Amino acid sequence: MPSLGGASAASEQWIRRVAGQRTKDGLYKHVEDFTDFSSVLIALAERAPDRLTISQAVFFIAAAAADLRGTPKTFTEIREAVGPAIGKSLHTTYKDLLDGPNRRDSKQQGLNWLVGETDPSDKRNKYLRLTTAGRKVLSDMLG
Repeated sequence: MPSLGGASAASEQWIRRVAGQRTKDGLYKHVEDFTDFSSVLIALAERAPDRLTISQAVFFIAAAAADLRGTPKTFTEIREAVGPAIGKSLHTTYKDLLDGPNRRDSKQQGLNWLVGETDPSDKRNKYLRLTTAGRKVLSDMLG
């Protein structure tokens, strides 16, 4: 390890010991993954309104992944696949991610990141697809 400049010998010794411990830490091998994940969260936070919840973010990413795979899913399919991580109130708040006025507050527009496309064989089902704005958010998140 190179000298740390103005650090005392005791400080350098402590830093070397801690650095050695870090390489033995099982999570240390994932530092780059955590850094990438952190960058994605920061990019999402910069583009999302303060009111966006973690549940909504998880839902958006799950809907986006399904659409990008070529198998868009309905709200119910995504909720069942993700499980309790997306919360019980998401059935009303996920609409914040859609285009058009928000049902809870007609003056507030949705983010227009997803759009619900009606299933021609069953008009009750709406498959969630990425909009151009949603694709831009994903692209920005990935750098």
